[in-house]
Amino acid sequence: MNPNSTTDDTQFSLLEKKPKKSQLFSKIFFFTLGVSSLSGWNAILTGLSYFADQYEGRNVYFILPIPNFLSLCLIGLFLPRISSLLSMFFRIVWSLIILCGLLFLLPMIALEMHSTLGYWLCLATIFIMGIFSALQQNSSIGMSGILGPEYVNVFFIGTGASGTIITIFRLISLAAIDSEKSIFLYIGIAVLWNIGAIVMYFAFTKTPQYRKIIQAHKKGRKSVLVHDQIVTQEEPDNAVQNDSLISDIINSEIANQNNQTETSDHKNGIVPSKQNKDQISIEKMNVIQTLVWINKVAFPIPLLIVILYIQTFMMFPGVAFQKPFDANFIYWGQCFISLGYNFGDTLGKFIAGNRQLFNLQILIGLFLGRFVFYYTFIAIAQGTLAADWITYVNTFLFGILNGFITTGYMILGPEKTNEGFVKEKIGFVSGFALCFGIMLGSFLALPFSNISK
Repeated sequence: MNPNSTTDDTQFSLLEKKPKKSQLFSKIFFFTLGVSSLSGWNAILTGLSYFADQYEGRNVYFILPIPNFLSLCLIGLFLPRISSLLSMFFRIVWSLIILCGLLFLLPMIALEMHSTLGYWLCLATIFIMGIFSALQQNSSIGMSGILGPEYVNVFFIGTGASGTIITIFRLISLAAIDSEKSIFLYIGIAVLWNIGAIVMYFAFTKTPQYRKIIQAHKKGRKSVLVHDQIVTQEEPDNAVQNDSLISDIINSEIANQNNQTETSDHKNGIVPSKQNKDQISIEKMNVIQTLVWINKVAFPIPLLIVILYIQTFMMFPGVAFQKPFDANFIYWGQCFISLGYNFGDTLGKFIAGNRQLFNLQILIGLFLGRFVFYYTFIAIAQGTLAADWITYVNTFLFGILNGFITTGYMILGPEKTNEGFVKEKIGFVSGFALCFGIMLGSFLALPFSNISK
């Protein structure tokens, strides 16, 4: 037996285990980001009846979500451009910290201030929450797009699990607490997920996956477009890679490096070549140029995401919750409907992790097939399909298809390019498309608001 061979095998085994351990941790981190990205808003949605009690006579169920929609869409629209102005550390960690504070502040305002001023302060707080929620959620989508489809998959499994977790605690609170103030329980759970994501972020900065994201950012800052072709200035072979947390302030570092390089070139008598008039610096493109370019690369994925979520939110939750229940069972019934949808959505996202199960044509076919649910949801709301089990199965299947198609689109989008920094921007635009679709779907659901009567 060769002792050297044994030593080599041991070293190879250790080297092999380290990347696998890093990948597993990174996937858990992105799952946690997925849960935290929606847990706060799910907590508020689950506790809307609490705000309805505090502000009697106001249409809380319709009005309160509007500021969130507006800020999500506003930030989502500008994020492909402003992402270069805000570090990843701010967009993830500081956004989560601020959200923790706002989550506790919102129900306290409603509890202490029942006046018109209190109501408007709640709306303003929700608007601000939407800003930081959009920064965290869309940045996470972009990061996962850089790393690959398996990371996109686990992130969206986390978003589905978020609704499932909050709904399960809603059922527990109905059984044990039976008080609308249980909203503080849901918010406490959301804050714990946020804290978990913050702690994990610092460990994530020491992984190869984090370094891959940073390198994609660096490459993007050196790139220009020439007739829709990406041209990147190559780094010298002896370039030093910065693997530490300070990479998060790369914006200012790279600017300083570029200035130093230009100064050095002038001292050495090297005259930098003028930029071709057909070249557009990717980092200096305005909002419109950035959106046109990214949508051109990702087409038709952003459009399909918008249409999918219009379809989903025209029926759920508005029409779905119009199912007639016994007066003593209405809260339980609605919770079971919500649980069925969220569990189905999570399962659909998990199934979409098998990339061989779908392509663009299959996803579009499934989307078109989902229109049959318009009939089933309306028939259930009107009492034509009266059995409770039909309601739960219907919503469960609707959720499965939503989760599967959503994750499929989010995986297909970054596959449109091989450039990591472009994958990230496609993730930003896809996140905006999702929020915009939810907002449009919620408004288009209004004609169905009294379908059960």
